[in-house]
Amino acid sequence: MRKAVFFTCGIISFLIAAEGYLVINSRIDDENRQNIREEAKMKQEYQEARGKVRGYLREIGIEAPSIAEVEENPYIYRYNHELGKEKGLLDEDRLNRYYLNLQAVYRANLDAYLMEMLDVEDLDEELVNSSLGFVSRRAEDQNLYERESTMGLAHIYQRNNLYIEYLSEEQLSILRQSLESEKALVTNEIKDMVRNTFREVVRVRNSRDWEDKSEFLYPEAEGKKPKIPNHALVLGITNAMKYDSSGKLLPDRYRREKYEYLDRIKKEKEKEYSEILGAEVYILIE
Repeated sequence: MRKAVFFTCGIISFLIAAEGYLVINSRIDDENRQNIREEAKMKQEYQEARGKVRGYLREIGIEAPSIAEVEENPYIYRYNHELGKEKGLLDEDRLNRYYLNLQAVYRANLDAYLMEMLDVEDLDEELVNSSLGFVSRRAEDQNLYERESTMGLAHIYQRNNLYIEYLSEEQLSILRQSLESEKALVTNEIKDMVRNTFREVVRVRNSRDWEDKSEFLYPEAEGKKPKIPNHALVLGITNAMKYDSSGKLLPDRYRREKYEYLDRIKKEKEKEYSEILGAEVYILIE
């Protein structure tokens, strides 16, 4: 009888303890579910806010690429993801919308700085009005960098990837404040910062050793020439081919003259622009 009582008491104690455990765990599960819901809500609000910022940038003529467009770029591995995460510019191991919005603001100010310093606008007008009949690329045929350009030129654009993770926290803060204020995004303050930082921001680094400061040549597109100095600021000049309605290449009586002209311009302007900027400039004829 005593054993039965003890056994019964033991069962009751166990059930009480188990019930208490279940109640506590139920509360924990409720709290976890609430935390998950709140976190999901915050992420949604965050993405909506970033989407609104992208829409605002587009309204004022600054085009930030999508994450998918950037991840399709063969040089995505050149971004320093560890450094980006340290500075809150990446979600886990991916570039995020915030990075691309800040990058777009930097590019707009770099474009503005280059147009102030170099005669690219006059050169572009010369190409547009040339009797040789240079053709600019159609919107649907433009590459990522042409679509992002804020120069507003028919043939010339800035062609570098921009690695803004190499900016200091203070310099990134200047971009953040400008972006979040939704006021003028091209300012003297940012252009001055760009003037002092673009050499490091355009530099293509060795992904096997981020601290490697050596200079090397990298291909414009994977497996293709030309080879470009990794520290150079790159300007693209487009000279599109003409096709008929069936997609056949049309004959061009001035093709040779165009190549000769562009080759001369490349040599002259690379030297001139490099001296003006105090940095090597490479002109990519496309």
